[in-house]
Amino acid sequence: MKCNIYALYVAFSVLLLTAACSQGNKIEITNLMHMDMREDSDCIKKTGFMDYDSVTYSDGSYAVSMLQWAPQNWLIKYVDKDGRLMATISAASENEPQRIVYGYDDKDRLKYILQFDINLMRDFDFTEERCDSAYLHFRLAIDSLDFSRPDTSRHKLAEIEYSNEGYAYKVEDRASGKKITAPTGYKLNVSVDPCVCFWESDINGGFYYLKVDVVPLKKGNGDYFIKRFVDFKPTTEEYYQNGQLVKTVCHPNPNYPDDVKITTSCKRVNGANIYSLQFGNSTDTLISTWKDGLMQEEVIKSKWGTVLNVKRYYYLPLGKVKEEERRFDFKEKKLKSAVEKIINISDLLSEDDLINPLKNDSWWNVYGE
Repeated sequence: MKCNIYALYVAFSVLLLTAACSQGNKIEITNLMHMDMREDSDCIKKTGFMDYDSVTYSDGSYAVSMLQWAPQNWLIKYVDKDGRLMATISAASENEPQRIVYGYDDKDRLKYILQFDINLMRDFDFTEERCDSAYLHFRLAIDSLDFSRPDTSRHKLAEIEYSNEGYAYKVEDRASGKKITAPTGYKLNVSVDPCVCFWESDINGGFYYLKVDVVPLKKGNGDYFIKRFVDFKPTTEEYYQNGQLVKTVCHPNPNYPDDVKITTSCKRVNGANIYSLQFGNSTDTLISTWKDGLMQEEVIKSKWGTVLNVKRYYYLPLGKVKEEERRFDFKEKKLKSAVEKIINISDLLSEDDLINPLKNDSWWNVYGE
């Protein structure tokens, strides 16, 4: 195989700066299969990718490299002989690569998530051809890493701690000291997942999230909460009373400067579900009333209780809805008719989307739409 200066080759040299490869390691490449569109016009049909490598090592581990056609997002997965994910290297075609190495404890549980500083990976060229030795050196470098002595100037290391009962109860970022700890009666669900548009976006795709959920050991019909974090940033909170959802919080995504915190409270009155929404530092409250899964009314109230805006919905045949809106006239100090229009029922927000904080647009690439 032709060997140019390939991004992976540069990557393994960065790894070697942090930990030297063991000279006694006898791992070798025993088989390497390469396919690309230049050599085989049916490559996409056969593999699903325009460029595809499969590498097998003498210890039973393997690597698979996949380069998509449009956009040209990229992923390499290193997997050990027991099927555990050892490392991922991935990138959207217009962004720098993300490199993560995974470590396990003696019970085969995920213990470490080590991520290299993305600023060290700038200016890498993903269009270079693959190099056999790069696959071997990266594989050797994975084994040489010492998770107990991380170089926090070069990478971030998240460490997971488990209770005697076997569930995760703490995750700590060793570089920043940030911690997520489960209180008594709770545990952590920890995973590293690809973003929603991993293969679809050349800007927002091609990377993985560290996701931590604080969940109760037992839900039942009691009072409890669920809190979610991504890369140690809070995303959503849900609060339950007697097993019923009564409040949600969606935290702003720091990647969107205009995003604000949204707090939604819920109650049931005379057979209707009433939701009160507060946005960021606004003193106004949006009150939404629903019955039988259909929105009946939206009211905006000031902190003094003044009704500033009212929208009422009247459901018509053939999936149509009449929307009547009234707005507060500050000169006359009363509500006045403003807009009346006919819309499709499909254009209205659903009740499930209103109450589900995971449906918030700012976290769409973490949890989906």
